This record gives sequence, C-alpha cells and structure tokens, in this order.
Amino acid sequence: MKKLALALSTVAAFAAPTFAADLPARTYSKAPAMAVTVTDWTGCYVGGGGGYGMWNQENSTFGGGPPPIPAGDTVTTGGRGYFGTVQIGCDYQFAAAGGNFVVGAFGDYDFASLKGTLAPSGASMVGEEKMSSAWAVGGRLGWLVSPSFLTYFSAGYTEATFDRTNLSFNFPPFVSANRFLDKQTYKGWFVGAGNEYALDILPGLFWKNEYRFSEFDAATNSIRLTATGLPSGVSEDSKKFVHTVRSELVYRFNWGGSAPAKTYAKGPASPTPVVNWTGCYVGGGGGYGLWNQENTTYDDGPPRTRFSESATTGGRGYLGTVQGGCDYQLGAAGARFVVGAFGDYDFSSLKGNLNPQRVNGVGDEKMSSAWSAGGRLGWLALPNLLTYVSVGYTEATFDRTDFTGISAPFGVPAGLFTDKRTYKGWFIGAGDEYALNFLPGLFWKNEYRFSEFDVATNPIRITATGLPTGVSIDSEKYTHTVRSQLVYRFNWGGGAVVAKY
Repeated sequence: MKKLALALSTVAAFAAPTFAADLPARTYSKAPAMAVTVTDWTGCYVGGGGGYGMWNQENSTFGGGPPPIPAGDTVTTGGRGYFGTVQIGCDYQFAAAGGNFVVGAFGDYDFASLKGTLAPSGASMVGEEKMSSAWAVGGRLGWLVSPSFLTYFSAGYTEATFDRTNLSFNFPPFVSANRFLDKQTYKGWFVGAGNEYALDILPGLFWKNEYRFSEFDAATNSIRLTATGLPSGVSEDSKKFVHTVRSELVYRFNWGGSAPAKTYAKGPASPTPVVNWTGCYVGGGGGYGLWNQENTTYDDGPPRTRFSESATTGGRGYLGTVQGGCDYQLGAAGARFVVGAFGDYDFSSLKGNLNPQRVNGVGDEKMSSAWSAGGRLGWLALPNLLTYVSVGYTEATFDRTDFTGISAPFGVPAGLFTDKRTYKGWFIGAGDEYALNFLPGLFWKNEYRFSEFDVATNPIRITATGLPTGVSIDSEKYTHTVRSQLVYRFNWGGGAVVAKY
C-alpha cells in the first residue's frame, strides 16, 4: 500500500479543456509596467516517468480439429502492476485562436510488470501471465488553459508484449503440467487524455500526466509441450484491454527558444478573479473502470483446505456517479491549499465472466454499485484550477452470479450460484477541478481512483435449495476507475473574490 500511495501521490489526473471562471471584477487604478514570460510550446522533447495499470482479457479454449472445436466457454482474466516509461515527441503551437491550440506527435516505450494468474477455461492448469512491455505512437490535440498549462486528448497505434506462461496443475500438489504458452505481441489502438504543466524550477522542464485506454486484436495462443515445444492440440483465443495512468517529467528543446518576456505599458490594471473554494457542492457524471480479483477455491471441510491455485479474474465497464462534499480554502482568499471531505455513489455495470477453479461452471459477475467517503488535499495550480489527492473508505457490491456449464454445450445451467456480496476496502486517487466560465458556480472535476478490498469468502450454493455445496471461493478484489463530472458549488463566502494588483 505504501508503494501505491507514493506512486499515486505524484499523479495529477487526466484533464479536459476548460476556461477561466466568468466572475465579476472590479477596476483599479493604473499599475506599474510588468514583464510577462510566455511559454513556447513549439518544439521537441524527451521525457520519462512511470505509472500503474490493469489489463483484462477474454479467453476461450479450443481443441481438436481442424477446424478448432470450442473446449471451454469464454472467461475474463486479468492482471495489474507498475511500469516505467520513456517518451519523445514534437509539438506545434498554432498562432490562430490566440495561440491556444497545440498539436503534436509522439512515441513512447513502457517497461512493465503487470501480472496476473491465467487459468485457461475448461482446463485444469494455471500460470503467471505478465505484460512485460508496450510501445505506442500517436498524436495529440491540446488546448492551453493558461500559457503554462496544456490539456489534451491523444490517440494512436500500440503494441503490448506478454511473456511466456508456464503452466502447472491447479490442484494439490500443484506440480508442473509440462505445458506453456509462447511469448506473444498484441496489436491495437489507444485513446487518452492528459495535462502538461511548465515547472518554474528549471527552464524547459515540464510535468505531464495521462490516462490511457488500449484495446488489442484477438490472437490465438497455442498451448505447447514443454519437452518438445510442439503444440498440444489445445489453444487459447485472447482479446486484451489495458488501462493505465502515467506521470512523467519532460524536457523541451524548443525550436524557437523560450519566448521573451514582454513589457506592457502602464494602464488600468487587469483585475484577476480568484475563485472562492470554501463551500459545499453537489455533482454528477460518469466514467469507466476495470476490476481484478484473486480467487482461490477451498474445500470447506472441516478442516478447510485449499482446493486450487489462485487465479486472477476480472471485468470492465461503465459507471454513473453522484457526489456531495464541502471544501475549505486554507488562509485568506487567494491561498493555494484546499482541504475537503466528500461522499459519492456509483451506479455501475462492470462485468466479467467468472470461472472458479475446479468448479464446472462459468457465470457473469457484475459490480453493480459502490460508495465512498473520504477527504482530499488540493493545491491551486491556478486560481480557478485545483489539483488534488484523495483517500478514504469504500464499499463495492457484486451481484449474484449464476453458473452455466464451462464445456459445450454452453449456456446450460450448472445448478450453482454465489450470493450477492458487498466488499469493504479503501481507495486512493488524484484529480483536478476547474471553474467553468459560462455559469457561476459550475465546475468540471476529473479523477483517477484505485481501490483495494478485503478478502471475502463466497460459498458456492445449490440453485434448487440455496444450500452450500461445501466448496467456497476466497476473493480479494481491486478496482481501477476514471470519472468525470460537473459540480455546482454553494459557496459560504458569497462566490468570487477579486484580487487587487
């Protein structure tokens, strides 16, 4: 947990284009001339950093043939972990529209260790599957919220490499099955959103943060014999999805150099609106998420004994969210730190196909809702732009799962189910919030959130009677979400405060 907290505390969440708040202003007398340095975004750069990610995949087992015959229904498995990244790219800042638009092209490479435990459907085998690297090339289109702060969308082509997976039997004594799946590279596309900020500690140094979703083409992986490397006659069709957040430092080698400071003549001072962040708010929106879980099957005994190796399953999907909270801006108006407390509720449909180890069944497992209560600590990068980290308590509910047979003919009820269950845990996140200009009090909030839940035991029950079968599954769940919402603030202090310069 400490490593995750350290990693996430450096991640400011992905962003979307926004504008300064449209707030009332007052006019002041003439002020002395002042020099303003404008960041030049035209140029090339190098960068490096790291992040965290999850992957899910849909796996179907085939055997015999030709043509291949389905030997196991589709199940959803997955993995998670950390990665390091390096990047190069070039941007061009358009003079039109006030110089606020930036376009660019880039390429990056990730050194990854996103691990999960693969259990091929319909087979009595299990093995560690790891995404070890990925690379991407693409473009981005950005909008300058301020001369030093860029928000953008990105898209492009990507490939991800998964290492060789050695399989063992998933029942005691868990010895080698003398089978493996080859190392495989998957091809696909990605979309993302992020922000980049010019730091003032060193000329040319920037801080970039990005959320990215990738989808890869389905590929066939032959299960091979360890002794000879020859195909065993059984294969896995896999379609993979990857979900990452990344943070990196960027150094820019601008073609035209830094834009010079410009000196403006004396005249009426431009009043600078300062948003009052002290107050309460309500909000609503939506997002996307993935979940992974570590599942281990037990014979309930007595004594209770482990009945299978652990396997990683998972799901993915969309969510809607509602939120309420209150913030307090520390110090006088214009102070940079904000603290707050909040609660939210998610209406979700994050689905995966669960195949408990050594249980002859597969079922649709869905995370249908979640709620959270926590606090946040924020820093005002601009008077109308808050970046923050959040942490707190959360619970997630997974619906009842009814099982059908794992082998052909598919869809036949297996007469087994697991109950609806609520899991308890904690979350940590990072985000940003912007004051919009077209309605006073309206803000746009975006947040990435990671949640980990306590291990829970789920008895497998008989559909006809509801009685336990004597077999149960221990599950530890993790969720990984991104969310965007509109927020309306009811400020205690009466709205905007205007700074005098």
